[in-house]
Amino acid sequence: MKLETLQDVLTFAIRREDDAQKLYLMFRAMVKDPGAKALLQDLANYELGHKKLLENVLKVGKVGRIGGKGKIADLHLSDYMVAEDINHDSSPQDVMLFAIKKEQEAYSIYHMLLGNYVGTELEELFSRLAQEELGHKETLEREYEEHFMQWM
Repeated sequence: MKLETLQDVLTFAIRREDDAQKLYLMFRAMVKDPGAKALLQDLANYELGHKKLLENVLKVGKVGRIGGKGKIADLHLSDYMVAEDINHDSSPQDVMLFAIKKEQEAYSIYHMLLGNYVGTELEELFSRLAQEELGHKETLEREYEEHFMQWM
């Protein structure tokens, strides 16, 4: 896929956010655990927010000043995790592992796009989205560490 125009890039990013939201909602419908359902709904809501941001940028046609580039610590826990697909018997731990991996994937994509568009009007947009995805991953990793790694 070639990402040559502003519309190409934004359409790609919108599709990724839409796919992520649908995936989280599909898994939310599958799992039985109320905590896992709530986590998946929260994640779907984050992705919907990103999708709306990107759709607005595409609609307006100009990026403008969207936000800063605050640093978020990456704990790198996902580097050592193996995530299984989610099914109706998935536990909150399974869901968190899966979500951490998905957030890492989203961060990697936005970080790559940021690298490709440094110095352009897209730089701040992709910086913000990359940092938000990394922030989601960090939150999930801290929750995972607190709830599932305390006995390791």
